Amino acid sequence: MELERGKGLALWRQIQKALEQDIVEGIFGPGDKLPPERLLAERFGVNRHTLRQALNTMTRKGLVRAEQGRGYFVREDMVHYSLARRVRFRENLSRQRREAEEEFLGWEVVQAGRRASEALMVRPGTSLVHLRSVGRADGASLCLNSHFFPHARFPDIAERYGCCGSVTASFRALGIADYTRLQTLITARMPTAQEARLLDQPRSKPVMELESVNVDRDGVPIEYGRCLWSSDRVQFVVEAGVQHLS
Repeated sequence: MELERGKGLALWRQIQKALEQDIVEGIFGPGDKLPPERLLAERFGVNRHTLRQALNTMTRKGLVRAEQGRGYFVREDMVHYSLARRVRFRENLSRQRREAEEEFLGWEVVQAGRRASEALMVRPGTSLVHLRSVGRADGASLCLNSHFFPHARFPDIAERYGCCGSVTASFRALGIADYTRLQTLITARMPTAQEARLLDQPRSKPVMELESVNVDRDGVPIEYGRCLWSSDRVQFVVEAGVQHLS
């Protein structure tokens, strides 16, 4: 593309419009990496300073994201994830016509620490079943899950989860027809190297950590969860009437 020079519209603005048109036309799709700065500068016949003005504006508009040492990427469509009294991973995604997948990473029996024991209302050191999984939307890693259940009440939940890949279905098979969210705590932090690898994102990008407690129909805690979400791929929606959301 040849830029119009001396016509009143800044060169970087013309570059911005050209790149945005490339995105609209699908030349660069969601998640695609833009060409390196050197090649883009050559394409438009400008220096890198002028090019970066265009890229920085597109970043502020939320059209692209910059990853240190890797370049610029077209932003993926955000998943709008509802936080309500009944939070269900697969239902949340299916309402948006997205394909949900949960990859089972493994399980172990652990002793309840302070946070888990308080959440599940058990004594510290109580045996818990700890399940780990990665949640994906349309094949893209979305969240890294740690689920904790009282071992005395759900000794077979790991086997159930391994078969169906769903906490809701596992509960149903074990006699829990319904459960609701008692509390959700949201914080932001930087991921560890392993967490970033499992979420398929750079360590320089923050994650949102959700700690949650689910209870059965009698109000008895049955699950304590810690879930790390890729902040570039999800937007949380707090529905009106949500109870005990912190």
